[in-house]
Amino acid sequence: MGQEIELKLTLDEKALAQLPTSAPFAHVEFSSTAPKKLKATYFDSTANALRQKGVVLRLRDEDGRLIQTLKGKKAFGSLAAGRAEFESRIPKTRTTPDFNRLPPDLKKGLQALLNGNNVEPLFETDVDRTIGMLKTDAGDSIELALDRGVIRAGRRETKVSELELELKKGDPASLYRVALELAETVPVRIGVRTKGERGYALANALGPKSVKGEVVQLPKKANVEQALELVLRHCLAHIVANEPALVETVDEEALHQIRVGLRRLRAALAVFAPVLDKTVMKEMNAKARTLAGLLGVARDYDVFRGELVAPLKEIDDEGVKALDRAATLEQINAWDGGLRAVSSTEFTRTCLSLALHIEEKSWRKRAEQDPAMAMMLAMPARKFAERALTRRLKKANSLGEHIDRLNLAERHELRKRLKSLKYATGFFASLYPKKPVAKQIKKLSALQDVFGSLNDLAVAEEIVRTLIGKSENTPNQLAIATGGGRVLGWHGAQAVSHWNDASDAWVSFRATTPFWRS
Repeated sequence: MGQEIELKLTLDEKALAQLPTSAPFAHVEFSSTAPKKLKATYFDSTANALRQKGVVLRLRDEDGRLIQTLKGKKAFGSLAAGRAEFESRIPKTRTTPDFNRLPPDLKKGLQALLNGNNVEPLFETDVDRTIGMLKTDAGDSIELALDRGVIRAGRRETKVSELELELKKGDPASLYRVALELAETVPVRIGVRTKGERGYALANALGPKSVKGEVVQLPKKANVEQALELVLRHCLAHIVANEPALVETVDEEALHQIRVGLRRLRAALAVFAPVLDKTVMKEMNAKARTLAGLLGVARDYDVFRGELVAPLKEIDDEGVKALDRAATLEQINAWDGGLRAVSSTEFTRTCLSLALHIEEKSWRKRAEQDPAMAMMLAMPARKFAERALTRRLKKANSLGEHIDRLNLAERHELRKRLKSLKYATGFFASLYPKKPVAKQIKKLSALQDVFGSLNDLAVAEEIVRTLIGKSENTPNQLAIATGGGRVLGWHGAQAVSHWNDASDAWVSFRATTPFWRS
C-alpha cells in the first residue's frame, strides 16, 4: 500500500472561492478546466465493522474512471494525517467493491474484519475539486485540492468546503508552513474529520464526539528525542481531536478533554524542558495556559452547577434556586468566551505552530550549540524518565510527609505536584511492565480524588463570592448569599469527610515501590 500525507483545512464557501487569488497561492497554477467531478460511495457492513477498525473502503468515479480505494487506520498524533492506501481501477459497470483486485494479504485482512458479512453502500460524497500544484523554495511539491460539494446519507446531507494539502515530494513540515501563511489571510480551521468520518456520522445520525487521549506507545528502546516527539504529537492530537465536538455540538466532555490535553501539553513541556528550545517552550506554554484559563472558567461553572448545586436543588430552597439562576448566566458567558477562543484563527495558528515545531524538530537548534543537549537527546528515554519521575516524586514527598498539617494553599500545591507526577507517568508508562505502572496510577488516582473534592470546594467558594459581588445592591443578593452558604456548608462537610481519608491514601501510595525502580 502507498502512503498519503495530507493536511486538511476547512473554511466557508466564500473564503474557499478566494483561495486561488490569496497571497500564499499567488504563483500557483490552478487547473483552468472545469473542476474535477468526484463522486464516491463508501461501503461497510451493517455493523460498521470497517469503521470500528479505522478502515475505509470506497468506490470513486473520477471523470469516467472507477477507482476502488482501501485505506488503513489514520495515524493518531499528527495533524497531517498519514495513512496507508491501496487503489485499483475496476470496470465502470461494477456497483460494489471487487475484493479480487486487492493483494492477497489485504483481501484476507479485509475479509477477516468483515467476518463473513457483506458490505453495502452507506453514504456518498459528491464533490467538485479544483487542483493546483505548489512548489516551495525548498523544493517541496504540494498538491492543493479545493473541494466543494456535499455528503449524503439517505435524506440527510451536509456541505463540504475544504482545502487539502497533500505532500507529493519533500518535507511534511512544508504543509504547516503553507497552512500558517494561509491562516494569516483567511479564517481556517484544521479539518480534523475526513469526508469518510463525516459520512459515517451522517449515516448514523451522530455528531462529532469527544475523544480521550490515546496512550503514548514508545518503542522500548526509544531515545529522548523519539519520546519527546511522540509525546508532543499525542498531546496536540488530543487537543485538536476535540475541537469539532466542542465547536459544533457544544459538548461538555469535549471542553473537558481539550483542557486535559492542554494540561498534558504543559506537563510535557515541563518534563522535556532540559532539551527544548526555551523561547519555543515559553511561547507554547503561555498560549496553552491562556486557552486553558478561558476554558477553565466554563468548566468550573459546569462542575459548580452540575455537581455542587444540583444535589441541593431537590430541597426546594429559594436561595439555592437564586444561586443556580445567577450561576447559569455566568456559565453561558463563560462558554461563549471558550467557544470563541477555540473557534478563532488564533487557536488554529497555535496548533499549526506547535505542529510545525514538532515536524522541524526545533529542539535540534539548541542541541547544535550545546553538546550536552545533543547527548541528552540521544540518551535512552527510560534513563531520562527515571530522572524526571524521581524528581517529581521527591517534590510531592516533600509536602506529603506533612499531610496532616498542610494548610489549604499547601494542599493545593500538593495536588498540582501529584498531577504533574501522574502526567509524567503516562508519558513513559509504555517503557515499563504494565502491572507495576497500573498499581501506582491507581494509588495516585485515589489521592487525586481526595484533592479533587477540596479543589472543587475552593473553586465553589470563589464562584459564590463572585456571584454575591455581581448581585450587590440587587434584590437577589441576600438570596444568592443564603443559597451559597447552604451549598458551601453541605459540601464543606463532605470535603472534611474526604480529607479524613487523605492520610490513609498517602500512606498507601508511599508504601508502593515506584515502578521505575522495581
